[in-house]
Amino acid sequence: MKEEVFRNDSEIVVTNPVSNKNSGGPLFVETFLIDEDGILTYSKGFDLACFGFKPGSSSGLSVFDLFQEDLILLDIVNRALNGEAITTEATIDGITYATSFSPVFDCNGKVKNVVGVSCDITESKKASETVQKSEFRLRTLFNSAHDAIFTMNRSTFLDCNEATLRIFQCTRDQIIGQTPIRFSPLRQSNGRLSEEVAPEKIAAAFKGEPQFFEWRHTRYDGTPFEAEVSLNVFHHDGEQQLQAIVRDISERKRTDETNKKLATVVNATTNIVLLVDVNGEINWVNPAFTRLTGYTLEEVVGKKPGSLLRGPKTDRITSDFIREKFRAGLGFKNVEIINYTKTGGEYWVSIEVQPIRDASGKVVQWVAIESDITERKATQQALLDRNEELIKINTELDRFVYSASHDLRAPIASLLGLVEVARLEKDMDNMTFMLDMQEKSLLRLDRFIKDIVDHSRNTRLPVECEKVSFEKLVHATLEQFQYMENVSKIRKMISIDQSQDFYTAPSRLEIIFNNLISNSLKYADLRKDDPCLKVLIKSNSQSAEIRVIDNGEGIPKDSKDKVFDMFFRASANGTGSGLGLYIVKEAVQKIGGTIRVESNYGIGSEFVVIIPNRNTESQD
Repeated sequence: MKEEVFRNDSEIVVTNPVSNKNSGGPLFVETFLIDEDGILTYSKGFDLACFGFKPGSSSGLSVFDLFQEDLILLDIVNRALNGEAITTEATIDGITYATSFSPVFDCNGKVKNVVGVSCDITESKKASETVQKSEFRLRTLFNSAHDAIFTMNRSTFLDCNEATLRIFQCTRDQIIGQTPIRFSPLRQSNGRLSEEVAPEKIAAAFKGEPQFFEWRHTRYDGTPFEAEVSLNVFHHDGEQQLQAIVRDISERKRTDETNKKLATVVNATTNIVLLVDVNGEINWVNPAFTRLTGYTLEEVVGKKPGSLLRGPKTDRITSDFIREKFRAGLGFKNVEIINYTKTGGEYWVSIEVQPIRDASGKVVQWVAIESDITERKATQQALLDRNEELIKINTELDRFVYSASHDLRAPIASLLGLVEVARLEKDMDNMTFMLDMQEKSLLRLDRFIKDIVDHSRNTRLPVECEKVSFEKLVHATLEQFQYMENVSKIRKMISIDQSQDFYTAPSRLEIIFNNLISNSLKYADLRKDDPCLKVLIKSNSQSAEIRVIDNGEGIPKDSKDKVFDMFFRASANGTGSGLGLYIVKEAVQKIGGTIRVESNYGIGSEFVVIIPNRNTESQD
C-alpha cells in the first residue's frame, strides 16, 4: 500500500487508495497525532464523530480536555503515551470504527507522540460476523448430526464430530490420526480384505467419483457393526480432503433380517394374511389368499374384503359384528364365517383381526389372519349328521324292539292257542279251519320277517348301480302277488316309457315296487265297480318318474303325514308290520330319490317316486 503524507501547518493528510465498499470509490483513512503533552492534531476533514464528539471541534486542543468525560478513551491515550500499542473498535450510529494508537519513540526510547489511524470497518465487520455465524451453524450441524462425520486425507482421519465418538465408542485422540483400517475387521462381508478395498474406495473418491457403499466397521474395542459410508472430495486451503459420513445400520440390518424371515413365513404359510388400511381397503395379501380365493394381489388392492368375499350364505350377524369391531378400533379372533372364491365356491374361515397403532395409539392399519376351516366344518357337519343318524337309529331300534317283540309274539301266541284247540277238536272240518288260521298266522309272521330283512339289507348294504329294466321288475313283482287273495278281481294297467339305459340299484327298486304294489293290492276297495291298479313309469337320461295309483281305501287326512313312519298303520283293517312304507322311503333316499303321496280317503292313493339315472356315475 502506497501512502502520501503532507504537512500543512498542523494538519496531516493521509491518502489511502483502498476501495470504499459502500461507494466503490477510494476509502480515506482518518489519521491523527497526539504529542507527548496530549495535544491532538488531526487531518483535514477528520470526523471526531468516530470518538463520539460533535463535528466542528478544533485541532490543537488537548485530548485530556476534549475527552475528559470519556474515562475509557483517556485510559487508552495514557497507555499509548506510556508506550503500549492499542487497537479499539467503536460503533456509533450504526457505523463501526477501528482505531489504532501506535506510540512513536525517540532515540532514547521515550514516547515522542502517538500516531492514530481510524477507519470505517462496518462492511468488513458484517462480513466477518456473517462468516462466523456460518461457521458456527456448520459446526453446530457438524457436531449435532446423528451420523458420524469426519474429514480425512488419503490415509488418516483429520477431524470428526461428536457422533463419530459415540458410534465408534472412542475419544477424539483415539481416532484422529488413525487410518480407516484401524476401525475395520480383517475382511469384509464379501470375503475381501479391508486393507485392499478401503484404498480403492478412497482413491475413487479423490478422482471425483462420489462413493456410497455398505461397510463392516469395528468400534474401538473391536465390536463389529454394519454401516453405510459415503465419501466425497472437497478442497480446504488449496488441499484435497475427503468428507466421510458413516451411518450405523446395524439395527436396520437386524430389522431387515427379521422382516425377511417374517416375509418368508407369511409367504409360505397356508394361512391367509391381509393388510387393510383405516378405510377398510386391502393394501396387501399373501400368496395363500390367491391360492384359496383365486384373486390376485392386483385384483384386490383398494377393495373391501366384505364386499369382495361375502355371499348368499354369509351370516349377516357375523358380518355386522366384524364391522362394529372395525369401527370401534378393536381386534377380535376365532370368528368363523363363510366366504366365496372368485368362481363362487364356498369356503369357511376362522378370522383373527388386530389393529396396528402408531406411537400415539392411533390405528394406522389392520392385519387379518384367516385359517381355512372348510374341511373341519365339513367334518363337524358330518359328525352332526352322523350323530343325528345315530339318534334316529337308536330311536328306531327302541321302537323296532318293542314292535317286533309284539308282532312276532302275536302270531306265535295265536299258533299256540290253535294247537291247543286242535288237540281237543275231533271234527275234521273244524280241524281244516284251524289249519287255515294257523297258515294265516305263519304268513303274517313270514311277511314281518321279510320286512325286517329288507330293512336290514337297505340299511347295511352299499348302493351298487347297474342297468335295469323297469318292465321286467314290474312284471316280476306282479307275478309274486298273482295268487294273492282277490288279486284277479283288480284291473291292472302298466305303462312304461324307457327309451334309454337306466342305471340304479335293482335291490332297492325291488323293495320299492314290492311294497307299493302289494299295498295297492292289499287295500283295494272291492266294493267299487272297477277296482284298479296303475303303474306308470317314464324315464330319460337324467331321471325316472314312477307313479303307483289305485282307487282303493285311501288314507285318512290325519294319517297322510305319518305313513312313512316306522310301524305306522294307516288302515284299521291292515295286517302288515307297519314297516313297508318306511322301508320304501329309506330305499328311495338311498338311491338319491324322493317320494310323495297324494290320497283322498275312500277314493284312492297315488305314490310318486323320482329317482336319478346314475349312468355317468356307474361308468366312472
